[in-house]
Amino acid sequence: MTQTTGRRSVEEHHALIGEALQAATATRAVECVAVGEAEAVGRVVAAEVTAPGPLPRHDDSQMDGYAVRAADVAAARAEDDGDDLVRLPCDGVVPAGSSPAPLPPGTCRAIMTGAVVPDGADLVLPVEKTVAGAFVGAAQLHAAVGQDVVFIGLTPQDVAVGRFIRRAGDDVAAGETVLSVGQVLTPARLGLAAACGAPQVQVFARLRALVLTAGDELRAPGEELAPGQIHDANAPLTAAWLREAGCAVTIAAASTDDAARFAAALDAQLAATSPQLVVTSGGISAGAFEVVREVLSGRGVRFGPVAQQPGGPQGVGVLPGGPGRSDVAVVCLPGNPVSTAVSLETLLREPLAAVDPACPAPRRIRARLRQRCSSPSGLRQHRRVRLAAAPDETGVVDVELVGGPGSHLLGHLARAEALLQLTEDDVDVPAGAVREALLLPGTAAPDPPAGRTAPR
Repeated sequence: MTQTTGRRSVEEHHALIGEALQAATATRAVECVAVGEAEAVGRVVAAEVTAPGPLPRHDDSQMDGYAVRAADVAAARAEDDGDDLVRLPCDGVVPAGSSPAPLPPGTCRAIMTGAVVPDGADLVLPVEKTVAGAFVGAAQLHAAVGQDVVFIGLTPQDVAVGRFIRRAGDDVAAGETVLSVGQVLTPARLGLAAACGAPQVQVFARLRALVLTAGDELRAPGEELAPGQIHDANAPLTAAWLREAGCAVTIAAASTDDAARFAAALDAQLAATSPQLVVTSGGISAGAFEVVREVLSGRGVRFGPVAQQPGGPQGVGVLPGGPGRSDVAVVCLPGNPVSTAVSLETLLREPLAAVDPACPAPRRIRARLRQRCSSPSGLRQHRRVRLAAAPDETGVVDVELVGGPGSHLLGHLARAEALLQLTEDDVDVPAGAVREALLLPGTAAPDPPAGRTAPR
C-alpha cells in the first residue's frame, strides 16, 4: 500500500480516537428509564433484568374458541357413530383476565384469546370449527351457556392434545435473563421488560458531547450575513450526527478566530456541561488563524494530516477531567462541511461504536462503480454516490457518483446515499470496479439479492 509521507493512516487515527474515548468513558454513570418513556429506545442496558416468573404466566388460549378435553371429543364422536358432528354442552365463558374453575368432564367452555385454560381442558377448538362459525357478542354468548355447541369438520390435527394452548413458560422461563448488560433497548426489548413486570430499566447515561465551531466568518442560521460571512452548517450537522450516534449534545457559541475568546468559551463549556467528548470543526489547518490548533496543541491534542480525502487535517487528544470529573476526549475536524461530515463517518463512528453500543456501527456494502474516476495516490478517497440498482446475486450494489470530490459540495453530499471508498493505491479506477462503501445515516440497507431473504 502506498503511504504519503508524514500522514497517519485511517487505522492509526482510529486507534488514537479509540484510546481517547476509552479514557473518557472508563466510568459511566447509571440512571433509570421507565419502560414506556420515549427516551428509553436506544439506551444501553446497565444492569441485567431477569424474569421473576414464566411467560406466559399460565397456560392460555391461542384462539377464540372452546376449551375441551380431547377424550370427550373422541367419546362424543363415537356416540354419534363417527358422525362428523360433535356436540358438547357449554358450561360457561372464560374471558381474558379471569380465573376459571376446572372444566367438568363431558362439557366445553367458551374461551377468549389469552384467557387462562381451565384445569381439565387439554386443547382448544377454534370457534370457526362450530356451526355458528363466530362469537356474536358477550350477551348472546352468556345466554347460550347450557346449550350444546356443535363442532364440524374436525381433523385429527384439530383434536390433538395441546392444540392451540400456549403453555406457561413457552416464551420465557422463570429466572431467565431477558435483558443483558450492553444491549441496546429496542421497542421489543422494552415490551419484554414490561411483560415481565419491570417498570423501569437501569441504563448507562448518554455520552455527553460538546460541539464547537471556529471561524469569525460563521453566523448562526437565520442571522443576517455581512459581506464575507456564511451560515454555520457544521454545528447543526455535527450535533445531529452525534445525537444519531446516541450522545447528549450541547452546541457552544464559540465561532471565533481569537485564541483567548475560544479558550474562554471552551473552558466555560467544560465547566458547565462536563462533557466526555468535545468535537470541534475548523481552525486546524495550515492557515494563519487556526485557533483550535493554537489553543489545544498546548493542552495535549495532537494535530496532523490523515491519509484520507476529504478530511485530511485532523486532531485528537485527551483533556484531564480534573477532580471528580472524567477525562475528556477531543476530536478536531476540518472546517469544510463535507470534510466534517465525512470525517464523522470514516474516523469517529467506528471508535465510538466500540465504546458505546448506542452508536450504530458502520454499515458497509460492496459497491460497483458505474463510471470511471480517479483518486490521488496514497489517500483513501471517499466519493459521494447513490445506489443505482438492487444488489446482484453476489450482493454487490451498482452505484453512481454524485458530484465531484470537493469538500465544499454539501448539496451533493445531501443527495448521496453512501461514501464509496477508493483505496490508497487507486489512481485510475475503471467503471465496473468493486469497492467498499459506507451507507450514510438515513439510507435504507439495500434489498437482498433475488432468491435470498433479509434477516428477520
